[in-house]
Amino acid sequence: MMRNSTTTFLLLFLIAASVKAGNVESTLSVTDIIENIRVSMKTANSKDLTTYMSDMVEIQLPDQDRNNYSKTQAEFVMRDFMKKYAPTDFRYIHKVLEKDDFKFTIGEYVYADGIMRVTMVIKPVNGKYLIDSIVIERK
Repeated sequence: MMRNSTTTFLLLFLIAASVKAGNVESTLSVTDIIENIRVSMKTANSKDLTTYMSDMVEIQLPDQDRNNYSKTQAEFVMRDFMKKYAPTDFRYIHKVLEKDDFKFTIGEYVYADGIMRVTMVIKPVNGKYLIDSIVIERK
């Protein structure tokens, strides 16, 4: 009897812990999310960047048309971009964070040969803010 109670308690604890771990991003403030996006861009970490993307994200890279990608595809698209243009810095030059229905950032993606302008639209999805679109263009 004691063994069943212990097993049940352990099982419930593990379920609760996994649910909480799955919702870590939803507990972050918009400011924290935008900062984490900045760090992901600066460190060329496409895997972490996709943590903050919607299931479908629109991406436009320099000299390319806009395309919609799944989160998995977007990781590879951004990884290839960041390999080709390895960042030395990423900084925000403008943020619109006051609106509830979306957030908007403009950043500078600094790499060895120059600077590119990065515009992101971040929208609420199921209680957390996620990247809806990324436009990267030459300055």
